[in-house]
Amino acid sequence: MSLGDYIAKVELVVRDYSEFRILTEELYNTLQFESRLRNDRKFVKLDCKCRTVFIGDVHGDYYTLLNILEKVKALDILRDGGRIVFLGDYIDRGDEQIRTVALIAMLKKDWNDRIVLLRGNHEPPPQLLPSPHDFPYKLIEAFGYVNGEELYNLFQKIFDLLPLILYIPNTLVAFHGGPPVSRLLKFDGVEDILNVDASDFEEILWSDPSEEIEEHDFNFVRGAGVVWGRKITETLLRKLNVVIAVRGHEPCNGYRFNHGKRVLTLFSMKGYYGNSYAGALVVEPNKLVDREKALSYIENGIVLV
Repeated sequence: MSLGDYIAKVELVVRDYSEFRILTEELYNTLQFESRLRNDRKFVKLDCKCRTVFIGDVHGDYYTLLNILEKVKALDILRDGGRIVFLGDYIDRGDEQIRTVALIAMLKKDWNDRIVLLRGNHEPPPQLLPSPHDFPYKLIEAFGYVNGEELYNLFQKIFDLLPLILYIPNTLVAFHGGPPVSRLLKFDGVEDILNVDASDFEEILWSDPSEEIEEHDFNFVRGAGVVWGRKITETLLRKLNVVIAVRGHEPCNGYRFNHGKRVLTLFSMKGYYGNSYAGALVVEPNKLVDREKALSYIENGIVLV
């Protein structure tokens, strides 16, 4: 299918509760199957050295997402065996949340494990609700009160199935907010660090990098998670043997580097925060092994729309 075909299908699905429900159930079943294959572990280990697209927070900005997919030639990358990694926060804030999740669900249905959907803090566990969290009301507005509530209950199950970390050995690690700092300081083994559980969700979903501290501290601005400094980043990259950490979570003008360009933030919603650009990253992981050339290659792979 072309991107135009996906757009046409989205327009049909968002107008029909039954079709949207079926699509949502298919997404749930796919994610449940993948979770079982991972033995319910919350990280995805990707050994593919293929071309990979990273997309940051979308927040219901459907038309910007379409622009990103078109500009990076996402469907060609998928056809050639590549991957698309979403860093979470698909919903809330934007006007086109229903179309956004429909498109992402269709991509996941058609391309299976070539689409990686990480969890963001706006795909929340009940005890960590963000503000605003208007997605349930968008569902009710689109499909009526009873149908909207039923759909949101299903989406809560979907959120619980989303992995929290993507790990590409020898190259990079990706998550929504921050690393599992507590596990990072406790363990040395890669599997031990990445094999997170519910006690680690807050750090991964809500944390932010800081240039003001060396270690870590409570994230007083957000009221959840931590802020972490350069020493934590250095420990993360050393223990996981990767070049860079890629994350979303913070509004910026498409992208921002921290900690000597060892942390890359991508933000893929445009305009809501006054930002003129939305960003994505296109890389081939095998080209990140050469540490001397990796950062320049990453910078050249940043795409703005």
